[in-house]
Amino acid sequence: MRTGLTSVLSEPAARLYESLIVSGGLSLIDHPDLPEATEARELIDKGFARERYVDLPRLVPVEPIRAVDNAILTKQRQILDQYQTLLRLRDEMGALQQVYRSATLPAEEPHDLVRVITDGDEIGALSVELGLSAQNDVASLETGYFTRPPDPRSARVPPAEVVERGVRFRNIYARAALEVPGAAEMLRKSQEGGWQCRVYPYLPMRLVLVDERAALLPLGLTGVEGAVLVRAPVITSALRTYFELLWSRAVSVDGNAAKVPPEQDQVLRLVLTGMTDGAIARHLGISERTVRRHVQALLEALGATNRVTLAVAAVREGWVD
Repeated sequence: MRTGLTSVLSEPAARLYESLIVSGGLSLIDHPDLPEATEARELIDKGFARERYVDLPRLVPVEPIRAVDNAILTKQRQILDQYQTLLRLRDEMGALQQVYRSATLPAEEPHDLVRVITDGDEIGALSVELGLSAQNDVASLETGYFTRPPDPRSARVPPAEVVERGVRFRNIYARAALEVPGAAEMLRKSQEGGWQCRVYPYLPMRLVLVDERAALLPLGLTGVEGAVLVRAPVITSALRTYFELLWSRAVSVDGNAAKVPPEQDQVLRLVLTGMTDGAIARHLGISERTVRRHVQALLEALGATNRVTLAVAAVREGWVD
């Protein structure tokens, strides 16, 4: 018996499969109990055998190559089921997190749990104050809705004293935010300042979240209408869960020149965000022809045939996070 079979089949099922291969199949008339046998049901359920009722009824083997493909599909379904189970578990843990927080919060909580602010200067000052008070993590979302093109000189740079405390600064940009003039320079300065940056196709709102203590959300898409300061633990915890889910699915734009040349690394990461060649060219300040040349080089290097398989191969080979 080939040992590889026992990695996907039980030993009885593997022996039965090899027997079916050698004999070409077994008669269900001569073996009436076979369809209900445990090893036969395993082969059928996993796509290694099937019942055929043309002429005499028989249990026949599935072609080995097809059987392996069936095994791969079965394993992929199992992984998907496990992933969905873990997502449900995360939701349940979120509820338990609230119970935990309720049991461990200080006796005196602030009464002003939600506050609407319409003064622009106060919003700006509050944003700085929140960043300075961070103990562990500052997380933000940027939608790409601007009242005017961003000025690279206004790129947010984490305060040095906060960075020295080991606070982590993370930002997720909507893809549209990278397609406006000046975005590339602002992104570069943010990264140099200490921000970890990723890109997601679409974000419904802006957000600044400090630890799980406070969140600042604009009242409108551009933020000029005002903002809401939230200190309610149940809401900030929910926003933290939302941000972490987006972060896990967003594409990193922090370069990794050890894998590919820096210019190709930039193009690869922007391709993975779904940006078109034209949008990538505008963002990087290069021609579309140059972008297409880099994309073709990446396809060849990873043995991919299109952008979808390029993304899969880049993640598989560890070229992107």
